[in-house]
Amino acid sequence: IWAFATAGITGPRQREFVSYVASYLEDPDFASQFKAQELSNTAWACATLISKRSNDDNIDTEADDGSTVSFAEEEDAVLRILRIVASALEQRAEEFKPQEISNSLWAFATVGFGSVDTQSHPSNGYIFLKSDHHAADKTQVSHTLDIVSKSATQRLDRFRPQELNNLAWAYARLGHRGEASNEVFRGIGNEVLRRSHQFDPQDIGTCLWAMANMEFFDDDVYMAAASRLNRRRANLFKAQEMSNICWALATANMSPKYASAFDTTLVPAAKRPSLDDISDDPVTECFATTTAEMMRRPHQFKEQEMKDIMWGLSRVGLRHPRLFKMFAEYLVGNGESAEDRGRGLQGFSSQGLSNMAWSYAKQAQLASSAEYSRLKVGTKGRQAVHETSCLDVGELQINRLFSRVAEEALHGAGGLDRFTPQDLANKCWSFAILGLLHTEYFEGVRETVSKRLSSLTAGKMTPQYSTSSMAFKGQETANLIWSFATLSFPCTEMVDAFSNYDVLLCRTRGGAYDSDAIAKLFINQEMTNIAWAMAVLQTYPKGLVDIVYQGLFGCGGSDGEVDRLRSGGVQAEHVMSSLYTQMALEMEAPHLGKSLPSDYPQAWAQSTNGGKGRNKNRRETRPSDESSSTSMLNLSSSRLQLSIGEALHRVGFDHVQEHTIGADDIFSANNRQIDTSSFPVEFLSIDIANVEEKIGIEVDGPAHFVTVLDDESDEIGQIQSHSGRKKKGGKKITNGDDKMVMWEFLSNGRRKINGPTAFKHRLLGHLGWRIIHVPFWEWSELKGDEAAEDKFVRDLLEEV
Repeated sequence: IWAFATAGITGPRQREFVSYVASYLEDPDFASQFKAQELSNTAWACATLISKRSNDDNIDTEADDGSTVSFAEEEDAVLRILRIVASALEQRAEEFKPQEISNSLWAFATVGFGSVDTQSHPSNGYIFLKSDHHAADKTQVSHTLDIVSKSATQRLDRFRPQELNNLAWAYARLGHRGEASNEVFRGIGNEVLRRSHQFDPQDIGTCLWAMANMEFFDDDVYMAAASRLNRRRANLFKAQEMSNICWALATANMSPKYASAFDTTLVPAAKRPSLDDISDDPVTECFATTTAEMMRRPHQFKEQEMKDIMWGLSRVGLRHPRLFKMFAEYLVGNGESAEDRGRGLQGFSSQGLSNMAWSYAKQAQLASSAEYSRLKVGTKGRQAVHETSCLDVGELQINRLFSRVAEEALHGAGGLDRFTPQDLANKCWSFAILGLLHTEYFEGVRETVSKRLSSLTAGKMTPQYSTSSMAFKGQETANLIWSFATLSFPCTEMVDAFSNYDVLLCRTRGGAYDSDAIAKLFINQEMTNIAWAMAVLQTYPKGLVDIVYQGLFGCGGSDGEVDRLRSGGVQAEHVMSSLYTQMALEMEAPHLGKSLPSDYPQAWAQSTNGGKGRNKNRRETRPSDESSSTSMLNLSSSRLQLSIGEALHRVGFDHVQEHTIGADDIFSANNRQIDTSSFPVEFLSIDIANVEEKIGIEVDGPAHFVTVLDDESDEIGQIQSHSGRKKKGGKKITNGDDKMVMWEFLSNGRRKINGPTAFKHRLLGHLGWRIIHVPFWEWSELKGDEAAEDKFVRDLLEEV
């Protein structure tokens, strides 16, 4: 059977022979005659034959004499053989040499025998042979791995690097976690530290991938392994080996020493590290080497390898504008001709497509990170993110890329049904962060998510959705609702479906909500984002509102739960968001009867993620995608705003710049019984205001708008402005004496007001203000002509 596999001989006779071997091995006397090497070779051969099947091989054929063994029968025979090999390992592990152990476990993992994951994954070649006895198989393999770990860890110094590589990959692929597997990875890590020079690129890549997959994190081991991938040895590494290392470093949160090493957009050359500096840090040099090779030979990188490297860069906080621009053009073309559509996105898996989109959004978001504040480059807020994506990739290019991402998701094989909740949430978050809306895609997501949630709630999930990977976690719930709200895309049906689903998860039989269940489902940031998003969308399903208010403030819970929440604390940035939500609820959904605790936030400690008051059942805070600030304060006057103010003075309109409304004014104006003494003094701001007449003028820059990607006014990459002229997107400019590079957005008819801007308008309207909006492009088109500006503002004031 080893000869069949080695020679690649397949067919009806080969399948018949495998079935014959399985039948004879089930005789204990016959099986006992097999040496460890012979059993190992048999297991290896069976797995190899299964793994090398082509599509044509999956058609049952007859032997010359008319006999046949079906593929299903062959797979059953392979499983029977592997059970016998597993039993032998359990009973006589010490007889198996290092190669025999690694080959046997490799065989188990290759066909998914006894694995935790029960799904085949064609995108990465993973196979899972369906078994009628999977629970028993899983138990047997778990016990076998425990025994093997005890035997192998005592002699790992005798394992060759390739055998350690196979051992690590098998444990990770089978997915059985515990102290036994941890012991194996500690031992493998020690061998990497002791003799890393013996490990070739494949050994390094696979071992690190397996360690990260099994959440074994040891900084010294990762640094030692990463140091093997450098400029001097780059030509020795294949694309998969480099991508595995980068993915593992990012998964292990290995921080690069030089976060600005590749940022040619925002960081001047004088502030970027030299090549000698980079070579001092294995993590930075690893990414430097990989990205250089990726740009030099992109055709050698598969889609999964591309997305793992781009995801890794964004995850560890390394901005790389040149790479991301190049690959946007490589994948979807640069638009210079209708024929140039690039390599295409059809090779990306559902997860790969989502992670790739997430990587582009995160690259732009990193521009407002603490690292960039320290370097005194980059800016803050939503506009900084939009501006940076345009500077990095180009406005039309990023729009083209995300249009194609949406089209591939909608119309690729399997459509949206193939995307897990995490995939859908990540992709929607990416669009929202960049201020991009593809209406057909978001309509599809809204329908798909609503349908799945309704089926989950009713207990009628189809088999393809019945796995835990299709259940919606707290982060996915929050990111989806937040994305729709940010883009101001209505989704009442979807929010209602989330409400019904979460009620099912959190309500007790007595009808009350279980605070522990809420704490396991959501962290505070997620509940704050959900509350804000419901207010933006003006959608307040009672169940979800009740859950969020109990989870954040203890409303409806026990006195003890409120005390725990008080002592656990609240993050400063969440206070403002909660106040906006409360204001909206009181004005738009008073029937829900929600109110903040009378001592909020003054009696609540400053937030920590842990602390003595923390609910012991709350799941750990994990790294999450930070959403943009929900603050409606903007106390910096732009040049555009000041020039509009000057025109208003010329026409005699009395006004002030940056008028602020305090929380005390809002919450006391309507006789609300709430202590506002600890609320922010400045709660809402209006760009230009006539306070006496309550007329406000909001000057809306690019960050106040969403770009609609599939609007019909977009023709061959050009943008149709409201005035009828066509323009080719924006352009890069240098602003002021400091030579800061910025992006000048031009007018287009595909922009619509985003959720935060619409929400602020609504709240000000509830307070009796009449608000006029001035889109940035309308004023810019006047080009400083005072007569035209004066006429513009007179016409504007006639609107009120």
